[in-house]
Amino acid sequence: MKAVARSYVYWPSIDRDIAEYVKTCHACAVASKSSPREKPVSWPATKKPWERIHIDYAGPVDGDYFLVMVDAHAKWPQVVRTCSTTTKATIAMMRGIFARFGYPETLVSDNGPQFVSFEFEDYCCRNGIEHVKTAPFHPQSNGQAERFVDTLKRKMQKIHEGGATREESLDIFLASYRMTPNPVVRNGQTPAEAMLGRKVRTALELLKPPSAEKEAPPVGDKRFGSGDAVYTKMYARNSWRWVPARIVRELGTVMFEVETEDRKVHRRHLNQLRERGAATSINAPSNTVEPNRLPLDLLIDPAPQETRPISPAGQQIITSDTVASPRPVPFVTSRRRQPIQEPRRSSRPRRPPRRLDEYRLN
Repeated sequence: MKAVARSYVYWPSIDRDIAEYVKTCHACAVASKSSPREKPVSWPATKKPWERIHIDYAGPVDGDYFLVMVDAHAKWPQVVRTCSTTTKATIAMMRGIFARFGYPETLVSDNGPQFVSFEFEDYCCRNGIEHVKTAPFHPQSNGQAERFVDTLKRKMQKIHEGGATREESLDIFLASYRMTPNPVVRNGQTPAEAMLGRKVRTALELLKPPSAEKEAPPVGDKRFGSGDAVYTKMYARNSWRWVPARIVRELGTVMFEVETEDRKVHRRHLNQLRERGAATSINAPSNTVEPNRLPLDLLIDPAPQETRPISPAGQQIITSDTVASPRPVPFVTSRRRQPIQEPRRSSRPRRPPRRLDEYRLN
């Protein structure tokens, strides 16, 4: 256009005037190409973890979605699997995450319907969170979350193809990502170090030799060794009692394995043990009688069967000599401290059972 105009006319500002005329043409502006891309402008640098987080949804993957949160400072990711992407479900998942790490100062999201609703804006306002929404159809503005969504999908697919389930794939990926040094993080730290301020122990720590410097365990006032005779507490029916036992081995500073008289091994704390004299045998029968419980042989001592005379009809003859006098009953202390009365013996005749008549010798 400029060349054609100069071939016929000329004035001092002919080129500039033609360019200005073309810019004001509406038909030309509608059909023009996109403007050149501007140089990307990064988000302001953060000074501490969980100061600004980027949020987005990934999926669907096998019918499920993943709520993704990435910390801009430590690159620490939080991923929650869900089947619903509504505002109510999103707030519920965010509330669980914020209960562990606290509320961020700034939350960056796209213009998804769950993020632009009044309920979501009210939740951010009530908790002092500045909600920044990116330009519609410009995912580069929320590139922190968008890049992680792409990484999450590809890595989970690789782990799943290796034989792991979807739940296992997510856990394996997050554990690996959080413990891998990130060159973007300050001093090349891992997201776990930058977020938590410490190294997180992994299975790779087993490759290192064990530390030789270990703090000596504290020694208590009461100490027992293997083979020591002790009394241990035995629990039954909401109560306990002392039972003779012997130390089998030490499980720690205050934990022991003890063997009772019934050859059973129990685990007991130091506070559940007390010393026992070495002269007391673990298998020695106890001479004590529990209150209100007397065996029958202490109350009745019948005469031997062969000393009792038998009548020709096969019936035993009960005489004053054959009736044995009861043993003296030991005085047992009860709560009311009353002696137990001697039982009354029956005086009726006794005979063998009728089922033994066939075996009686004449």
